[in-house]
Amino acid sequence: MSQEPMTAVGKALRAVARRDNADFEYWRKQMHRDEQEKMQLYPLLYEVFRGAAELRFAIEGNAGQIRPFVERARPLLWPAQGFPVGKAEALIRSALGESGLVSGFSTEEVVTIRMQTLTYLVEDLDLSDHDLDTLIAQAEQWVATNRDA
Repeated sequence: MSQEPMTAVGKALRAVARRDNADFEYWRKQMHRDEQEKMQLYPLLYEVFRGAAELRFAIEGNAGQIRPFVERARPLLWPAQGFPVGKAEALIRSALGESGLVSGFSTEEVVTIRMQTLTYLVEDLDLSDHDLDTLIAQAEQWVATNRDA
């Protein structure tokens, strides 16, 4: 039995990672109706993204595979927005602890690139629904615990 993310943001992230546009739009609207939920998007997306990046690159020490990973042609979630490979690589490297790579990126740009890259990471890792839900639930718990830190 999979662990269900409790927040609308978590459910929106699950939907985007699964390329379920209808579910994503539903949970995105729910998230934007609640100011506290809306404020959780950036920190929760960061933690889920960081966790997926660590699963894919940090644990096995294969950071040299980041550039080929982001250069691989894949279907885009939002084709009109493209996929800035260099920025996606910088965001992954930043999530893995490298500093000074993402200054000057707009918040909107970061959110869009992280969502797209999160989808690729989840697909590349072949995460089951249970594993994806666990990743999101752990990130939700971390964000809730460290909200005021």
